[in-house]
Amino acid sequence: MKRYLFAILALILCGCTGNNDVQRKLNEGGEFFQKGDYDSAIQKYSEAVEADPDNPIGYNMLGMAYRFKFNQTGTQEYKDKEIEAFKKSVGLDPKYWVALKNLAASLYYQNHKKEAVPYLEKALKLQPNDPEKTLLLKWIEEGKSIK
Repeated sequence: MKRYLFAILALILCGCTGNNDVQRKLNEGGEFFQKGDYDSAIQKYSEAVEADPDNPIGYNMLGMAYRFKFNQTGTQEYKDKEIEAFKKSVGLDPKYWVALKNLAASLYYQNHKKEAVPYLEKALKLQPNDPEKTLLLKWIEEGKSIK
């Protein structure tokens, strides 16, 4: 999934959002993220989504920063915020397959495998040649086997 993160960062850096102030904040967040300064990345991404609350890329990147902060600290609050940010991203753009996969992975690793299934299925429908397709299909099978 790391390769997708860098693809999204590249989209952000190329100026795909339209609002210069928001774009600057997303770029700064990306720079902090790359350096492993997740607190500063969270701050910048939060500022970006506050300035443009309809920006699914901003929420996806915020979710990624929370994911890495959770991985660093193990603090459940960060995992909860990660999932919330990914849900917001998917809510804003239900066809944003990267956010769908990110949300599904977050749910899967929190042992909410059954809840992850519809997001995984939709992501694969939107991106049928996903390089992680075998893994995603395995996760779908696991989630569907839960009663």
